[in-house]
Formats: sequence, structure tokens, C-alpha cells
Amino acid sequence: MSVDVATALFQMVALAVPPIAVLIQMLRKSENLPWRYRKWSFGLAILSVVSFIATGTLVAAYLIIHTGPPLLLQAGLALAILGLVPFSLFTGILYKEHKSEHGP
Repeated sequence: MSVDVATALFQMVALAVPPIAVLIQMLRKSENLPWRYRKWSFGLAILSVVSFIATGTLVAAYLIIHTGPPLLLQAGLALAILGLVPFSLFTGILYKEHKSEHGP
């Protein structure tokens, strides 16, 4: 039962990241948002990605401890989580670029 829940959490993380990317793209193209809202929006996007990284890490640790998957699968779980780190860094870079264009 708990392995099913852990797998469902992984699926949730995988399905939630693409909409965040789309929302960031929409935010970058928005012309009539004040800087204050833009700043909060980027902060929320980065917070979401960091939360997903933490969730993925905890779920992977749970699965590794309780199910003992093969080493190759463990490596795949780690790579899936590490793949979100560049996305959060990219969002931070977009924020800096966006601030220079629209910020104070």
C-alpha cells in the first residue's frame, strides 16, 4: 500500500513540473503585471520546484529503504530528482533576467 502511495507521489511530481514551466513562460510574456507581483510569482515557482525536489528525494529514499530496488533503478531515481535541480537554477536565472528588464 505505501509503495503505491510513494509511486503516486512520484507521478504527481512528474506531472506538476511541466505546468510550472508553462506558467513561468506566461509570466515572462506578461506585460501588465507590476514588478511586485512578478517577483512573488517567480518566488512561488522556485519554491514549488524546490518542494518537488524535496518530495522526490524523500520518496526515493523511502522506496530504496523499504523495497530495495536494484542499483540501476536507484541510480534512475537519483537522476530523476537531480534533473529538477537545473530547472530550479534556470528559473533563478530567468528571474534575474526578468528583473533587469522589468524590475526597479
